[in-house]
Amino acid sequence: MNNPALTLAFAMAFGMIAQVLARHLRIPGIVLLLGTGLLLGPDALGIVHPSSLGNSLPFIVGFAVAVILFEGGMNLHINRIRREGKTIRQLITTGALVTALGGTVTAKIFLGWDWRISLLFGVIV
Repeated sequence: MNNPALTLAFAMAFGMIAQVLARHLRIPGIVLLLGTGLLLGPDALGIVHPSSLGNSLPFIVGFAVAVILFEGGMNLHINRIRREGKTIRQLITTGALVTALGGTVTAKIFLGWDWRISLLFGVIV
């Protein structure tokens, strides 16, 4: 399918179906959204081809990210963040350290990179 309008229509329709199904099954929507995207994308069934969007794809992705962040900001309750400040700080610091360590070790073991490059990779990830 090389029609950009059909590509967008199919992606949005199947995305909405996946989201409704996820809500019904009481699982995180991202699980079914990722699975649906992989299944319908060019590497599996080939129903949706992002390449048909051409130069418009970065604009569409940027707009979608902006909408997601705006919606997230509207649902953010600052009082709750203040109340849970200690927990949030612990999650951020521990999460960053675990991710950096895991990325470093993974790059060293599985990719065979030098420790310095692996550490750089782990910190960036």
